[in-house]
Amino acid sequence: MVLTANRPAAAGVDGCRTRASKTRRAERVTRVLEDLHGTPDLGNKEDPLDELVFIVLSQMTTSKSFGRVFDRLKRAVTSWDQLVDMPVRRLKSIIKDAGLSNQKAPKLKAIMRRLRADFGVVNLDALRGMDDQAAHEYLISLPGVGTKSAKCVLMYSLGRDVLPVDTHVARLTSRLGLLASDTTTYSIHDALEAIVPPSIRYSLHVNAIVHGRTVCVATSPRCHQCPLKRACPSRSL
Repeated sequence: MVLTANRPAAAGVDGCRTRASKTRRAERVTRVLEDLHGTPDLGNKEDPLDELVFIVLSQMTTSKSFGRVFDRLKRAVTSWDQLVDMPVRRLKSIIKDAGLSNQKAPKLKAIMRRLRADFGVVNLDALRGMDDQAAHEYLISLPGVGTKSAKCVLMYSLGRDVLPVDTHVARLTSRLGLLASDTTTYSIHDALEAIVPPSIRYSLHVNAIVHGRTVCVATSPRCHQCPLKRACPSRSL
């Protein structure tokens, strides 16, 4: 499947026509990416605390390294509760390969301490009984946890129909014209969730990540390989 350009929406409408056209485009983009990448498994975790640790380790590093480091850390402890009392120096040495261990090790320990204080146990099982908003608010109250990380936990581990926006999702949707040029980092999640139907958010997220890593890369995008190029206003000529 190849995405073809839409006819421009009629002017003079209060944004509803534009929003509807962006929703249709998002649906077509998702179908094209599904055909190309097949909605891959990116190694995310079923348990919400496993996923949060996985996401923390993934920050500012490569997918291969943080996956390997997560597995090493998981083998080093019998439960995440052990991170509370683990010397920070040892934790830093275990996760060093993932980069930024000086920041990530204290962050992980602080998260585990907070969970023990809040719930008496070091897990995130309490989120299962919360609605999306309450679970999101709790997650972003944890040390160093932002909106994208919270939404990853909600989507991957709790099956919620949210849309985490990482650098690849932001780049792809911006280049395809799904986001307004003045969309800020703080409003990007709301802006995309307003136009992407809940039923396709998971698929768009995972396929956009793969497409962003392999085709729609940050510099010198491989537009000649992209089935979205005919309708992409940012394509390289």
